[in-house]
Amino acid sequence: MRINQTFCGRRFKSMLLTASLSVCAEFINIFIDKIVAARMLGENALAAISFFTPLFSVILFASSIVMVGSLVCYSIELGRMNKNKADRFFGQSIILSVGIGILMVVAFAIGKHFLFSYMNVEPEQMQFVNEFYGWFLGLAFLIPLNNTLQEMVYVDGDTKTCNASYAALLLGNVILSCICCHYWGMSGIALGTVISVILSTSVLSTHFARKHNSLRFIWHFNMRDIASVIRFSMAEACEFLFFALFAGVMNLYFASHIGSTKFSILSIVYEIIELSVIFNGVWMAAEPLINIYRGEENNKGIVQTMRFVNWTIFKLSLLTTSFLLFFAPLLTKIFSFESEETAIEAAFAIRACGIGILPLAIVKIYAAFHVHEKPFLSFLFIFLVSFACPLISVIAMNTFTGHEYVWLGFGIAPFLALGAGATCQLLFYGKEHFPLLLEHFSKENYWYTHDIDLTPKNLIHYLDNFGKLLDHRSVSNKSKLKAMLLIEELGMTIFESNKGKKVFLEVSIKMKKDDFFIVIKDDGKIMNLTDLEQSVTGLRMYFVNMFMTVQREKQYLLTSNYNRHVFHFEK
Repeated sequence: MRINQTFCGRRFKSMLLTASLSVCAEFINIFIDKIVAARMLGENALAAISFFTPLFSVILFASSIVMVGSLVCYSIELGRMNKNKADRFFGQSIILSVGIGILMVVAFAIGKHFLFSYMNVEPEQMQFVNEFYGWFLGLAFLIPLNNTLQEMVYVDGDTKTCNASYAALLLGNVILSCICCHYWGMSGIALGTVISVILSTSVLSTHFARKHNSLRFIWHFNMRDIASVIRFSMAEACEFLFFALFAGVMNLYFASHIGSTKFSILSIVYEIIELSVIFNGVWMAAEPLINIYRGEENNKGIVQTMRFVNWTIFKLSLLTTSFLLFFAPLLTKIFSFESEETAIEAAFAIRACGIGILPLAIVKIYAAFHVHEKPFLSFLFIFLVSFACPLISVIAMNTFTGHEYVWLGFGIAPFLALGAGATCQLLFYGKEHFPLLLEHFSKENYWYTHDIDLTPKNLIHYLDNFGKLLDHRSVSNKSKLKAMLLIEELGMTIFESNKGKKVFLEVSIKMKKDDFFIVIKDDGKIMNLTDLEQSVTGLRMYFVNMFMTVQREKQYLLTSNYNRHVFHFEK
């Protein structure tokens, strides 16, 4: 089924751009710093920023421990229709992000001299590193809070505010870093980045004044809930931790075996690898949907959403690989290398990284998917793709082919990780439910899901099939008639309230032994049709109110800026 012909496909597509910007924003921000440093201060300044790559990864690791798990727990509780518990996870995420920011500042302030001695910085680069470090402490505090707010505003469905915050972050950094660099050099670049993060956080805060804001801060700090957050965060958070370790080991390896002259190229390679987080954005667009389905225990919805994810990463990977292969020489010109030989080698390194984009995307997506049910498998995938396989392949290429082809190791590593990861999954869990491993869903609690391009004709056609399904599942005529009338009146009310707008309805029926549930989602105008105190504007609304009065077991929850109604019937 095409992505534009389903409710979940349209929701996934509508969130994709914002999600991709969200996960790439911090890395693009650092990339901007590198470009400004290279063009305004020279190659030594660019190499100096490469020493901060592991430190930024540590900050993003700590930040992800809060934001990723909080998003997962928040979405799952919404799927279970437990809004109060979801709000508690939101409140806890803000408290934890501020605490982690303070912890990062203290750790980096105390450990400054140890880090400088460990990094073995060249004398000509030390001044640049020292100047950047002062304002870097401000980033260590601000980034966790900014990232957590971005994730939670995003999961609340406010993509406009998220996009505005990214514009403030990235455009602000370009303008402010250039201006501040002109006056204060390397320190000015860091100051411009700090101000841009503050601007982004201020824009995100405006979401709480919006009409459809459903985020509610509740002071909450519970060790069991924190453990749940950490559990669901570990896969993506460990991606940053393992990359920090990998970058640290690579810096030492290049310094001792290849030479510090390659650090400017290595810095670009780090950025190419880090920008692969755009595929985390593909997952982030699907994650709220999948976690809602998990909360509902709707495996049909999970499978359908993952089909859209697979097709998206396939197309995006091919596009990214093609771009890197064809435009590598143009990308090197951005950094203004002093020698033509260095520029040619940098273009080769970029192309080498490009060949491994597709397997890299696949491993990262399925690592994120399995974190909920199979955390060990998720952890293993991330370990392989972010640390073990790149380290082995780069060292092997340098040992057997020499310095000239060492960059091919970065492109070969994702293929090794994909093969090793798939082999481990088949060995541990077998091939029967490969690769999603959804066997834990009970066949007795079976879901029937149907998408409707909402028109009177399509609604009537669906009701015919719905009636046949209830007959087949031995539902009494009384319950069948009530359910059909409810869907008809609710569907027509949504249609009439959204005249001139294309609206998709997803109707899911969960059949159990003695009863069944109906979950109706729509992407139309926000309205709670279970609210008995809403104004009756016509005959159709009068009938809906009458149905809601007699239908005792009903719930409504605004979920990621779309409507979700749940009804329970006895068979």
